[in-house]
Amino acid sequence: MPKRIGTWLVAAALAACSSHSHGAGRIVVVLTLDWEGATMSSDALDAIDATRKRFSGAPITHFVSAAYFTKATPDPTATDTLTAAVHTGDELAVHLHAWRSLATVSGVTPRLSPSFLTGTDQLLPFDDGDTGFDVDLDAYPLVDLRAMLRTSRSLLEATHLPVSKSFRAGGYLATPKVLEAIHDEGFTVDSSATDFRRINIGKDEFLGKRLQKVWPTIDSGSQPYRITEKTGELIELPIAAIADYSTAAQIVAVFEAAHAKLRASPSHDVFVVLAFHEETAVDFAERLGPAMATVRTRPEIADELTYTTVQQAAERVRH
Repeated sequence: MPKRIGTWLVAAALAACSSHSHGAGRIVVVLTLDWEGATMSSDALDAIDATRKRFSGAPITHFVSAAYFTKATPDPTATDTLTAAVHTGDELAVHLHAWRSLATVSGVTPRLSPSFLTGTDQLLPFDDGDTGFDVDLDAYPLVDLRAMLRTSRSLLEATHLPVSKSFRAGGYLATPKVLEAIHDEGFTVDSSATDFRRINIGKDEFLGKRLQKVWPTIDSGSQPYRITEKTGELIELPIAAIADYSTAAQIVAVFEAAHAKLRASPSHDVFVVLAFHEETAVDFAERLGPAMATVRTRPEIADELTYTTVQQAAERVRH
């Protein structure tokens, strides 16, 4: 064999061993942002932009509550703020909290308890007088949930941004009833499941217990799965880490575990869904940046990463 050809074959073999072949698995990173329906601030938007830069411009799936548009005195800049925050390549999706104003606009009698934060009828107060943010969605009958979902989608579509078929429940409480409602309204993906152990701290102790009942088997390494009972098919895309409840070290550990999973089964994608919140971005979004900086110092992990949206991740699961 001519030396030149032999050298080329060796180089090609080494490249095949060290690079991804067609169909090889990746660590699929999905960056998600919850807009809770309370307030929008310029400081939060700056924090969101800073986080986006730390993720090298990765797309963001924005789960947005339509309650920004149903207040007694809506913020006149809300539409402009949202359209500026949703960049080309991002995904706009529905996030449902049972705000009293949203229920009313949906033609639904507002439920005023129980709070998913305390289990009582004591709801979080807000300066504008709107309440219901922390009402457990399961308190509403199916028909009311569907009405609030339809209204939410309609209000978000009024921004002239495309609205996807992805959904996240307020308080992460996508109970079987909620899942049935979203399926009946044409949603195809839920990303509410999360590890209750990460929520069971401080004032949110009750929420952790509530989540344990809804998502008893979910942990920070849980992978997407199909839900078919009662709903027809939905893809569930669990959240691996929420910035508000996770340290940078814990987020890095999620990536380390994902890398181990990929090494064990290199032909299959491993999904890592990260979440933060617009209303608390100033305080907690910065935890994501140092975590990603650390991950990028680990080429064995960093070289395996690919970034996508919730809807696109669900398509990878289906295929």
